Amino acid sequence: MTQAGELFRSYASRALEDVNAGMVAVGALRGLTTGALRVGYPPSMRGVVIPALAAVLRRHPGLALSAEEAVVRRLERRLVDGKLDVGLGYAPARSLDLEAEPVFDSRLALVVARGHPLAAGESVGARQLVDEPFALLTSGLRVRARVDAWFSAMRLVPRVTLESNAVATVLAIVRAGLAVTVLPEPRLADAEKLVVKRLTPAPRSELAALLWRKGAPRTPAADLFAAEVRARAQERGE
Repeated sequence: MTQAGELFRSYASRALEDVNAGMVAVGALRGLTTGALRVGYPPSMRGVVIPALAAVLRRHPGLALSAEEAVVRRLERRLVDGKLDVGLGYAPARSLDLEAEPVFDSRLALVVARGHPLAAGESVGARQLVDEPFALLTSGLRVRARVDAWFSAMRLVPRVTLESNAVATVLAIVRAGLAVTVLPEPRLADAEKLVVKRLTPAPRSELAALLWRKGAPRTPAADLFAAEVRARAQERGE
């Protein structure tokens, strides 16, 4: 891009930020009867995002909601670029342009179908998983890296029969009794016909966090969504 083009893009970007700030100010004056809320979250946090969004919509049905599900790295870029109002990810954020507000511990747990032999008892030890088929999230995703790190620490190699970048696909295979999986425990969505078991030794947890762009105005809708996320974390004693 030419020097003139770079200069124009810089001014255009600042102008767009000014427009967005003006829209936020107008929205604050009007309250939450109109406006928009753009939320981003990783697939593993769907279980906390969906109830929070539903609560916001029930209270303010006039809002236009946009929910983007993607890997945390992409969500951080979208937040920095001003394409999202608020996101869910992990603390600390990778980008120095973002603020991370920890809201709950993201702990890994074993997920099995009801009636599975491992569904009994309070916890499952690593050695009990040696012969189990696993459905796991795709390599390269943050959750999968945590799962692999735990197995490596246990000196075990999981027998992976399916990999998917979609949590729903993984859970569908587990629900059918064809495999077991390991996912963040307290935030599982679509948990019908599934049993969540504590792993021993416990895998390392991470701090799930609300992500905000530094210096950007926060819309009333984004603040309300954040409050709903915090409330759900407190309900679980986290």
